[in-house]
Amino acid sequence: MSPVSFEHLAKQNPKYERALREVEAWINAHPQDRVLNPVRLRRDIRKPTAADLAIALTLLEKAGLLRRVYKVVTPSGVLTDAEFDDPTKIPEKLPDRFENYFDTSEADVIPIFRRVA
Repeated sequence: MSPVSFEHLAKQNPKYERALREVEAWINAHPQDRVLNPVRLRRDIRKPTAADLAIALTLLEKAGLLRRVYKVVTPSGVLTDAEFDDPTKIPEKLPDRFENYFDTSEADVIPIFRRVA
């Protein structure tokens, strides 16, 4: 897979260039990862602020390079396999990785970003 470049977007948004470059470097270092979890990104990318990183992800989404979807955190702390375009469409029960169903009403829902290109 060829390297990802956010050159054009970084030039259009100089205030967030550093955050965009850090995300670009992370994607190029992890070509097998089709999903960007903001929590993992924040752990791996420490230089821009959390707010700048969030804005960079939003800019990439608005540019059509990422698509926001939602996942549910299981009681054991891992993400479910299921992805939802709308968090209000999450069913009342979902299976964890062992196919044990749990109540989603008390579970955390996090946005993740799926790579489009």
